[in-house]
This record gives sequence, structure tokens and C-alpha cells, in this order.
Amino acid sequence: MTSSIDQPYRGSAVDRPRGVPLPPERMPLFRSGQLRKRWHYVSFWSRELSFCAARASVGPLQQEYWGIWDRESKEFREASHRFTHRVQLEPNRVQVSDGDAEISVTFEPCTSFEVYRPAIHAYIWSHKDYCRRAQGSVRYDGKTCSVAGVIFVDINAGYHERHTQWRWAAGAGLDQHDRVVAFNAITGLFDTPTQSERTVWIEDDAQEVGPNTFAGDLSTVSFVEGGTLRFQPEALIEHHDNLLFVRSDYFHWFGTYSGTLPGGIELREAYGVRERHDALW
Repeated sequence: MTSSIDQPYRGSAVDRPRGVPLPPERMPLFRSGQLRKRWHYVSFWSRELSFCAARASVGPLQQEYWGIWDRESKEFREASHRFTHRVQLEPNRVQVSDGDAEISVTFEPCTSFEVYRPAIHAYIWSHKDYCRRAQGSVRYDGKTCSVAGVIFVDINAGYHERHTQWRWAAGAGLDQHDRVVAFNAITGLFDTPTQSERTVWIEDDAQEVGPNTFAGDLSTVSFVEGGTLRFQPEALIEHHDNLLFVRSDYFHWFGTYSGTLPGGIELREAYGVRERHDALW
């Protein structure tokens, strides 16, 4: 049975809402007076090194960025560009070639799902992939590192509210039973009480979890079922844009997590990202 375009949706996309264009269909630049926004974001996490790479567009405006946090050497590299193609994102590969920095990592999606919800005047959509077996290489300053870890993929498209704010936390690591676990917590986007993007993965098993709340300084995120995560920031990507009709303040931290997840999952070690975005677009 196809889901209603008037209700939130989470699933494999087999029964996704019909009646509105969703990727890979062509989505018009405007709908109900709202400008189309799209982004494709990939984040890699391991004990030794983490990175992210993304391409985003707000209407005709385009941007791409990447960041590498080498935890072992305590070195951080990042760059941001408009209207370039230094970042290439494919269904099972992420590649960055920007000056002396290169990223080439492949992966096979292990768990995938889509989420959808109506917005005030239109709707928003997202596709999530998570894979705990990603590998490849990262190079910067003439130094090449072989890497193996987990990959999280976030593909978004839709007609977000003119004023959009979100708080997001995600990461992966080992629990008290030495299982690979991961999590995705959010407020401000796909955060309805059910059919949300909030997820806890145990090995390759993904389970939606209930609402979460962030501390004012984003130092912790707590879950309604029980459990609180603490975040220790290590490196920051920060963008501030004021382009007439588009204004944005974006903060993206790499760091480590500790604490507990719903279901009594205790993090023995975990690495990931934290994000705050306030946009008028």
C-alpha cells in the first residue's frame, strides 16, 4: 500500500508516497513558493581518522566541501568551493581530489531506508545508507593513510521551510559486548514522533528510536527511552553565508562519543560528528 503524501514515511521506498516528484525524478526549482534544496553528504568514522565530503545546492547556488580529521597525528584539513567538481559522490564510492588532498573510499550499502514528511508548504525527503565495511585511502601533505571504518550517507532533497534549524549527532563504535554499533539522532528535520530518521544500528540491524533532546550547548543528547550521549569535540568545519535571499550559519564538529544508547547499549568507544545548522533559505 502506497503511503500518503500528507503523512510522514519511513521505509524501503517500495511503498514510498506517490503523487509528488521524489528522487531520482526531476524536482522543480520551486514548489508552493518554496525553493528546492538538495545535498549529498558522506561521513567516514574510525579510531584513527574521520572525514566528510558533501555537495549541496539551494536553488541555483551550489557548494561542495570536505574535511579530514587525522586523530592519530592531530592534523585537520578542510576546504569549501562553489561551482566545482572536486567532490565526487557515487552510490558506493566517495572521491575527493583537491590540491594536495585526496580521498578515495569504497563501500557497499548495508542498511538503507528513506524518510519523507510534509513541510509547511511542501515536503522534504531523505535517503540514508550505513555501511560498517568501508575502506580506501586518504592523502594530504604528501602523506597517504590506508583507512577502514564505517560510512554514513545522507541524501536530502525537498522544499524545506524558509527558516530551517536542525541539531544532529551521529557516530559509530564498539559497545560493552564488542559489537559494532552506530546511531543517528536529530531535531529539526525528520524528527516526527514516529517514521523519523532517528536510528540505532547493532551490527547491520537498524531500529528506529524515539525522540531525542539536545543540551543547549549540544554537549549531550538524551533519548526518551533512556540513555544519554556525551560529545567531546576535536575539529570544526564552520561556514557563514549571507547571499541576499540565503543566509546560513553551519557548524560541523568531528569528535568522540561516550555514554549510553537506548536498550542499555554502553559505548566503550565511539567516533562521529555533531552538527548545528541555522538557515534562512
